[in-house]
Amino acid sequence: MLHRLIRRLPRPPQAPARFMLEQFLNKIFATAIAEEELDFLNDNVFQVRVDGIPMEFDLTLKNDKLKLSHVSDQWDLRITGSAYDFMLLAARREDADTLFFQRRITTEGDTELGLYLKNFLDSLDLSDLPFSKWLEQGLNGAIAMHDRFEPLGRALQR
Repeated sequence: MLHRLIRRLPRPPQAPARFMLEQFLNKIFATAIAEEELDFLNDNVFQVRVDGIPMEFDLTLKNDKLKLSHVSDQWDLRITGSAYDFMLLAARREDADTLFFQRRITTEGDTELGLYLKNFLDSLDLSDLPFSKWLEQGLNGAIAMHDRFEPLGRALQR
């Protein structure tokens, strides 16, 4: 249901939205970048695809900065899932292994790179991240909205 609502929203210009997300990610992960915890992304392209909504991008680390770009055919690791499952993962309501084995989130490409990414995400203490309260409230609100409206969406499809 949530992805249908998001799909109907006007698409923002890609460059400004990508720039804002890039700045946001660099702010959140500034300590991890400084402590070289994300060096496994150096010269590797991590592609993110969100099913059901127009959101996909390539992510890499260059010159100690996370860089976002248009999706390309030149990726090392691709992860695909629904916005809802990514939110559950970010909020730590589901773990990556569960989502992966249930095929709700899929990965393709460099398995070793995928394990580095998973281990990095598992090691994060979310309360130490900048904007952690805001992130937690936003994720919980979006998950609650989805949970509330998903049954309505299923009923309307019948």
